Amino acid sequence: MTAPPPLDETISRRQDVVQWWLSDDKNGIPPPPYTWMEEHFIHRYFSETPFFDWSTKNGLIFTHAQTNIPAYELVHNRKELEATLKKSPGVEYVISHGSQLVPNGPGVVEGQQSHVWVLRKQERLNEQPPGLSASANPYPLTETRGSYYIVNESVYQAPSVADVVGNRLLSAVVALEKMFEKAATLPSFAPTTGHTYLPSAKERKNTSGSVAASTQASPTRSRSASLAPETTQSLRSGSLGAPADITSAAGASANILATRLLADSLRQTSVYSDDYTDENPLLGEPGNLKFTFSTAAIKKRRAEDEAAEKKKVSEARDKAMMSRAASGSPKPAAEKVKVPTPPPPAVFTEARAATGKEGRERREERKRRRK
Repeated sequence: MTAPPPLDETISRRQDVVQWWLSDDKNGIPPPPYTWMEEHFIHRYFSETPFFDWSTKNGLIFTHAQTNIPAYELVHNRKELEATLKKSPGVEYVISHGSQLVPNGPGVVEGQQSHVWVLRKQERLNEQPPGLSASANPYPLTETRGSYYIVNESVYQAPSVADVVGNRLLSAVVALEKMFEKAATLPSFAPTTGHTYLPSAKERKNTSGSVAASTQASPTRSRSASLAPETTQSLRSGSLGAPADITSAAGASANILATRLLADSLRQTSVYSDDYTDENPLLGEPGNLKFTFSTAAIKKRRAEDEAAEKKKVSEARDKAMMSRAASGSPKPAAEKVKVPTPPPPAVFTEARAATGKEGRERREERKRRRK
């Protein structure tokens, strides 16, 4: 036997109760002073639903009304019933919001009611706040235990805040899990190709399975009707190897290649980590690119670097001359001092054009001197 659904997922509609109370034959019970769903009938109708708790103060009054005419009349008078409930502490049901007039609009009859009622289950505390007269309302403090609403003849229980928040969080978590599962199968990184996007694992499995099956069924042959050179020995001898062995061997070779490529990438990174491609890099985004430094700043920095290199060469020459003079060795006619190679010019910048122009001027000057 399955368990009943939770109350906040239950809809109760007692049309038989409405028909019985509005009929004329009720075994001598006087008819109520109203027709269909109105405020005097809401408490009585709600007591016939599974949401009603007969241990509350309302339940005690309804039980007493079965054998007592004054209590019966009290049950069918909303204001007097709720005024009686305020006189004693305990759990009770009260109407917090009644039916309202529907705003005028297309298809709306003037004076039409919404027939939406909101009931609140609350506990009236046995406490009296200081400074309040006990004669008017002896127990004014209440705590809400639940909310219910009636739309025409259908009764619903309002979900709690924890249920609403939990449901929203569950929906968000489920959506995130689906997104992560989908995104996890897309990107792949390899040292040779970088970041790539591959088909799903299911598609890759189907593709690899079909390729292995075709390889096992028909080995590759050359034009002379002989097996191709790359065909394995097991296929050459006519015996078909296990597909698992072929797949594992291919996976092992792929792992070895990936490891070697990764090691080579790390080696190149450590060797060329200090290299640069441009002494005046670009900043910004496409459509709004600009140089980091101005042309004057680049020329000034290049002049400072050349002056520093000349100073180093001069200091090295002077130090060599002083060491030879101290040792008493004859002074050589000329000694070549190794000049450090200047850094490469800027790539695709004005610095490269300026360097090329200076080189052409130097070559032309040398030609004139030779002539």
